Amino acid sequence: MKKTIIAITSAFMFLATSAMSMDLRPSVGLSANLGVYAATGTEKNYNYTGTTVDTTIDEYGAFATEYGSVFIELGLTDAISLGLDYVPQALETPSNTSRDGAAANTVEAHFEDLTTLYAKINVPLGGTYLKLGYSQVEVISKENMSSGSSYGNDTSSGPTVGLGYDHELTEGFSVRAEVTASEFGDVRANNGKTDKNEIVVKDMIGARGTISLVKSF
Repeated sequence: MKKTIIAITSAFMFLATSAMSMDLRPSVGLSANLGVYAATGTEKNYNYTGTTVDTTIDEYGAFATEYGSVFIELGLTDAISLGLDYVPQALETPSNTSRDGAAANTVEAHFEDLTTLYAKINVPLGGTYLKLGYSQVEVISKENMSSGSSYGNDTSSGPTVGLGYDHELTEGFSVRAEVTASEFGDVRANNGKTDKNEIVVKDMIGARGTISLVKSF
């Protein structure tokens, strides 16, 4: 996925450079975000043959976190811009500990390289805009298993929608305030053993409030 992000970012930088000569108005921005994310997780413990589920544990979890992000946009018309938003830091869930007899297994997840490709659509309400996009994130498992095994990693993606307000300042600067909501696809991981533990994370949703400083060229 990191190669994909690098390729997309490089393409946007090239387009932004070209846009300045084509009079398309590129913009860059820095954002402060407060995000709330939630999901339902199911843990299945199989027997020694790996074919029968001995136990199933269902849990719902949610967490809130603060983080920064950066973005670049190309103004295609006065009403429509195409943008790419990237979160450089990992979003870490609280750790969860389950017990199998006297043994304790601790698992948490890091959401890394959260990237959103979007269209920003201005509406005739004095600085108000809509945002329609598609987000992708790398889900990295961090665990301390009594068996010494580990879960794998996975990638999840889904649609993002938002509503915001853009207030123009001077010399090409502006300040934005927006809220967005995202939905992500299911994630599956197991410890790779015959008597395996399997985790399925589903119903992944997220919402974030964002304040951004933008520079348009």
